[in-house]
Amino acid sequence: MKLKIGEKYEIYWLDTFSFNGWFDDKELDKKTEKMSYLQRSVGILARENKNWIILATHENPSDDFARWGHPDWIPRGVIKKIKKLVVENK
Repeated sequence: MKLKIGEKYEIYWLDTFSFNGWFDDKELDKKTEKMSYLQRSVGILARENKNWIILATHENPSDDFARWGHPDWIPRGVIKKIKKLVVENK
């Protein structure tokens, strides 16, 4: 999918998780099967490159102020799904 700066997207991606302590192989396998840190981010595409997709929660149209508010950098390697959002203007 070709992404366009300024468009709105919903991205599903896997986040990291960890537990304190020591684990044997069976315990690691069990925890891996149970855990699903699938995250959902919704925002405005601010930038992308071969490693990152950057979604912002705000876009400021003023030339007198920074354009992007509260950006999140999502590593491409953990992305499971990207969906373009269609927003109706009322």
